[in-house]
Amino acid sequence: MASWNEGTDCCSWEGVTCDSSTGRVVDLDISCQQMSTLPHNNFISQYFPHLRGLNLAYNHFNGSTISSAIAKLTDLTRLNLSHTGFSGEIPSEFSHLKKLVSLDLSFNQVAFMLPDSIGNLKSLRVLSLDEVGFIGNVPSSICNLTSLTSLDLSHNSFSGEFPHTVSNLVQLETLHIQVNSFSGSFPLTFSNLTHQLTALSVDYNNFTGHIPSSIFNLPNLQWLGCSDNQLVGPIPSEIVHSSLHSVYLNNNFLNTMPSYICYLASLLVIDLSNNNLSGSIPECLFNLAELSVLNLRNNNFHGPIPSSMFGNMSKLTHVDLNGNKLGGSLPAQSLATCKMLEVLDVGNNNVDDVFPQWLSNLPSLKVLILGSNSFHGAVTTSNSFSMLQILDLSNNYFNGSLPAGLFHKFPAMKMLKDKSEEVGTEYYIGLVNYKFSFVLTVKGKECVVNKFPSVFTTLDMSNNYFRGEIPDAIGELGSLLFLNLSHNNFVGPIPSSLGNMRELESLDLSSNRLSRKIPSQLTSLTYLSFLNLSRNSLVGPIPQGNQFGTFDAASYAGNEGLCGVPLSKKCGGDDEDGDHDQDSEPELESGGELFSWGFAGAGYGCGLVIGISTAYIMFSTRKPEWLVEIVENWTWRG
Repeated sequence: MASWNEGTDCCSWEGVTCDSSTGRVVDLDISCQQMSTLPHNNFISQYFPHLRGLNLAYNHFNGSTISSAIAKLTDLTRLNLSHTGFSGEIPSEFSHLKKLVSLDLSFNQVAFMLPDSIGNLKSLRVLSLDEVGFIGNVPSSICNLTSLTSLDLSHNSFSGEFPHTVSNLVQLETLHIQVNSFSGSFPLTFSNLTHQLTALSVDYNNFTGHIPSSIFNLPNLQWLGCSDNQLVGPIPSEIVHSSLHSVYLNNNFLNTMPSYICYLASLLVIDLSNNNLSGSIPECLFNLAELSVLNLRNNNFHGPIPSSMFGNMSKLTHVDLNGNKLGGSLPAQSLATCKMLEVLDVGNNNVDDVFPQWLSNLPSLKVLILGSNSFHGAVTTSNSFSMLQILDLSNNYFNGSLPAGLFHKFPAMKMLKDKSEEVGTEYYIGLVNYKFSFVLTVKGKECVVNKFPSVFTTLDMSNNYFRGEIPDAIGELGSLLFLNLSHNNFVGPIPSSLGNMRELESLDLSSNRLSRKIPSQLTSLTYLSFLNLSRNSLVGPIPQGNQFGTFDAASYAGNEGLCGVPLSKKCGGDDEDGDHDQDSEPELESGGELFSWGFAGAGYGCGLVIGISTAYIMFSTRKPEWLVEIVENWTWRG
């Protein structure tokens, strides 16, 4: 508003539009000006009485009530008060705005039942009341607004049944009532809406019963959102008659996935996750050549993933098959053609395969979740996963050592990014802006991640059979936030190079056979909020400083050679610096011998019987930690 200077023509001011014939101000756009108050309640109506458009959006009126004086602007056709911080009731005088065509009150805190007088605004074509805090029933008078083309009542606390007279809204093109508490059977009257309807969203309500087959008789319907209700039964066969582009039926109790869904040739998104769908995945899905998102998560599908399923789906960006009973191997030949794929999640199934290094040929792959399957063998690749940010290999049967070169193959986990611009933003996939979720073990707990910055990076290789030393090269993954290598058979020292991972927030190396001292370089991890080094063979004093002052004794449990805060065991004496232990690791890897070479030496020097007896006495009075660890690992596997 810096251009609003007295002595200049107000029609030249930014945000001010004048009628060319009368010179009167007819449109006032003072949005995004960080305003917290107006000079007085009548300011706008007094100085701009002939307004047709008024936009106060994205200011901060700090809980002020909406001025009833706005209703004096009887020529007003467009009113935008969204994101303004207004509260209280909608002034009843608003019913005098007979010419109003567009009303947007979204993202405020009105927190009252929507008034019946809303039905007097007969000229309204667009009504947006998203996230306003309305409660109670929707007044039936809203169905008097027969000129409406767009109605958005989402993210409120409306309850009860939706008015059956909604079919009076014969011009309606979009209807959004998601995230409320509407109840009762899925309204049949939705099926009687105008053939102009393109989008219907009733997600996150309490609708029950079957999806009415007649809803698919709306010829122009492109978007159908019915997720997170209590809908049951099969998907109606009439769905094949629609021109649908996006179908969201997730989080219900649907129990069949018919093959006729394959005939929706224009389908871009299909989300059937969290239902009771069973049987094998229809191989005919390869007919959906336009499909971008396929989400069948948490159902009861079984059998192999069809080998030719993805062969014609070159536009796929997101595949989620997590939480089913799918077996066999990954369909390498058909998946390799999905060059736009960004997310592949096949976790929590029965897939039996080796590490799919051929996926490194997919240039856009950012998320790869293979956890909780029967993958086996070594993990190696000759190519780079150039965009990969999330890799979950946990709870499988991978084995062998980790070659240092492996960590050179994840450049996206190396590049430091500016987190300040990303915090709190949601991550969307593909051209259809699909917001997805997945399950990861973060800071020692399994949690659902449903939104995250694009800088989110994690590497989880826990609960496998990896052995050997942790390569120093892992410290090159400078942008990694979460690292979990727990429950493996890693030996040797903790690499001091981990201190280079300055973004690290969670580090779990527990239940391995790591030895020697904890590197002091780890104290440079100033973002570290979770640390678990328990159940290893670490020795010496615990480093102090920075985040290490926030971890309790549980982070170090099961390392009898450690001392210092927060443990009760104090450090003192040269024999507790840990250096003497560098060559005393148990040698189990060359065949699983029950005795270390120390015992063999005793047998050689003093006689075989004395050596074996010494070993027996030591084993009977103090269990060797490495043997206990092996037994407990096998118990966990069972």
